[in-house]
Amino acid sequence: MTTKLFLKSIGIWVLCIFYLSACTTQLTPRYDQALFTGVTQTNVKALELFAAVSAGTDMLNCGSRAQHFNQVIGNLDALSLQSKARPVPKNSVTEEVNAFLASKGVGSLAEDIAPSAVSLEHASSIIAKMKEVDCKTGLKPGAVMAFRNAFIISMDQAITYESFLAQ
Repeated sequence: MTTKLFLKSIGIWVLCIFYLSACTTQLTPRYDQALFTGVTQTNVKALELFAAVSAGTDMLNCGSRAQHFNQVIGNLDALSLQSKARPVPKNSVTEEVNAFLASKGVGSLAEDIAPSAVSLEHASSIIAKMKEVDCKTGLKPGAVMAFRNAFIISMDQAITYESFLAQ
């Protein structure tokens, strides 16, 4: 009789393990291949823009670059919107992490916005500011490098986050 009871309890444990192994808590939005492809392609276009103006610019011919600026800004804004459109899961783990961060005086995780969306918005604002400076006074090589460095930080954050989601 104990053998049957033992086999039943093992069977129940095996079923519990299968059931629990199927349970996962999703903490991030789902990976979107089209978004990742768009981010990497826009990064290339932006870095081509930086290369084209790396020696500095004259404000008098800003109009010849305006289309390239606008294309990069538009792509970044569209990608940010696409990233924001993905649902971010709500769960108790995220709430606990936010409570812990708040207790340490650190800002909480954005509840409805993926970090890549924020990074893409920031990258767009960098390019928009660079365009403004270009058309107002022209760009000096040092200013181009400063804009480029800030842009790379934002894009690195977006690409890293989106790459992480692919795993």
